[in-house]
Amino acid sequence: MSALDPVTKGYIALRPADAARTLAQLNDRDIKAIFGAIPRQMAASLLEHMTPSSAIHCIAQLADKTIAEILTHMPVLSAVAALRLMKREQVKTLLTLMPRPKAAQLRLRLRYTEAVIGAFVDNDVVTFHPDQSAGDALRQFKREGQRTGHTIHVLNELRHLAGVVQLSDLVSARDRSTVKRIMRPGPVAIHAGAALQTAASHPAWLTHDSLPVINRTGVFQGVLRRSKVMEEEQQLINELAEQNELAATRDALADIFWIAVGALFISNPHSTARNKVED
Repeated sequence: MSALDPVTKGYIALRPADAARTLAQLNDRDIKAIFGAIPRQMAASLLEHMTPSSAIHCIAQLADKTIAEILTHMPVLSAVAALRLMKREQVKTLLTLMPRPKAAQLRLRLRYTEAVIGAFVDNDVVTFHPDQSAGDALRQFKREGQRTGHTIHVLNELRHLAGVVQLSDLVSARDRSTVKRIMRPGPVAIHAGAALQTAASHPAWLTHDSLPVINRTGVFQGVLRRSKVMEEEQQLINELAEQNELAATRDALADIFWIAVGALFISNPHSTARNKVED
């Protein structure tokens, strides 16, 4: 297959989640043909809507160079989730085939274990500078803010948090007004090295959909989204439930075994005495 027809391409572009579910069910030959016929950015969009295991199955049919090009177009969190399921040697190869800035982002994220906040930080967000004009900030948001949300963080020269700007305030501000005149105090930042479970009960989730994340020196790393915390917490709950269910099953089987053994002795109480007489 050299190219997809316009209708199929339009369907993938408009409904990537539905297309991803359909694609994950195809055979390996069709998967390889489709991924070879669509632009890398469109392929990245499809993989973003799959589970990491399904994404790995799909890209396993492709050459390393093609995989690297697709991962380059994926959000960092989605790319990291896929890379964590690959063999170490392949990960090294893919990182060398990517542009340096993207590879550096992924290497940094892969250093975090899956149990800490830093592994789930979304750094694909727009940030402003306090001295930036409101008009310039609004134009930047229109260019780059598709994934940012309505709360934009403001960073100083050291990339430390200075505050936040609400999109509604930015829209209503005068073009020449500066960001620092309309910014507000932001929520308390959380540390990238902290355990993800510590963030689940953070009181700021009552009023914020995302929280800023900083490293040990206070440098802004990105944001942790409430949806991601809840998703991972539910997955942990499911894993614990499965472990408890497995343990309960083992205990129940052990009880049945010992009840059966006991029943054998009870049903034949004279076996020992008879053996002694025969001796």
